[in-house]
Order: sequence, then C-alpha cells, then structure tokens
Amino acid sequence: MNGRCPQCEETHNVRISRGRYLCPIDGYIVTLGQTAVQLDRPMRLIWRPGEFGRWHITEPGQGDAQRLECGAGRILGTGCMVSDHYDPDRDRSEWWEKQAGLLLVDGDEPGDPAAWLVNDRLIYRQCAACASRIPDLPDHRVPTERTPSRAWATKGRSQYRRNQVPVDQGPHPAGTPACPACDPRPKSR
Repeated sequence: MNGRCPQCEETHNVRISRGRYLCPIDGYIVTLGQTAVQLDRPMRLIWRPGEFGRWHITEPGQGDAQRLECGAGRILGTGCMVSDHYDPDRDRSEWWEKQAGLLLVDGDEPGDPAAWLVNDRLIYRQCAACASRIPDLPDHRVPTERTPSRAWATKGRSQYRRNQVPVDQGPHPAGTPACPACDPRPKSR
C-alpha cells in the first residue's frame, strides 16, 4: 500500500499492522502486514534436503527438527498467520530452490477443516507488578503466588525520558501475568 509522507510530501510504501500473532512454526510473535503472511490455502510443513554453502545436507539440524516435530502431521489452515520467512508464494530465486530447509507446501488431503491449525490474534495484558504490556500466553502466567524478582523498573519510551519507578512487590495471586523481568521463576535458555 502506498501512502504520502506528511514530512517530505513524497509517496512511500507503507506497511500497515493488522494484529500480532504467534507463528505456529517457530513460536515467534509476528505482525500481519509487516513480518507475517496469511495463508490462503491449507499447507503443511516439510524439510527439504539440499545445499548449505558447499555441503549437501540430508538431515535437518536441531532447530529445524524441533520445528518439524511440533508441526508433525498438522495442517496449517486457511487464515493461519505465519512468519513471512515461510511465505509459500514468495518469488524464489534459482539459488534458493537448491537450499536445504523448512518449507510450506500444499496440504495433500488436508482432512477435516475443523482439525486445521489457525492461530488467533494475540491479546496483551499488563504485568501485575510493573504494568508493562506483555502477550497473554500461558508461559507468562505464574502458577503460584509470587513476589516480583525486581524492585525497580525503567519506564519511558525516549532514551532522554526514562525514569526508575518502584515495582509493586505484591504478593501477587497465582495465575497473574508477569513480564520476563518480574517473573521469579528461574530463566531457561
């Protein structure tokens, strides 16, 4: 979509955000219209052997194997939002066609549409302690009563207008949202 810039009066390509989603392939948050595409047909994830530099790769690496395992046998349905890295309709070069990696292909015999995976738009909530906005995901909810792991938070959008504000030490009830900085559970890599 093209839009006129109010500062320089020239027409620029404008990408409008139409919601954030959790990519079912790699688990990252993607934004429709910027970093995500919407599938227009049922698709499935496969791994394609091929080249990687001067080597020929026949087995997926650890990261690709984990993504394949999570999506094994699943059909990503019409309307599913995925990272634009996996865009099945992107123009690909001859070089890319030889590369090893994950690929979305048309779902042969996709089965019952009710069983297809179609992700929902993310809902954001405030951290119970510092009030920062975080996606409302099960990983961000602490299952037990807790006190935050920090006492101060940095607030402000500009590097020149940042303030240290105290964090509500609670205790906060079980099931309340917690940002990664306030979450008292041990961090996993």
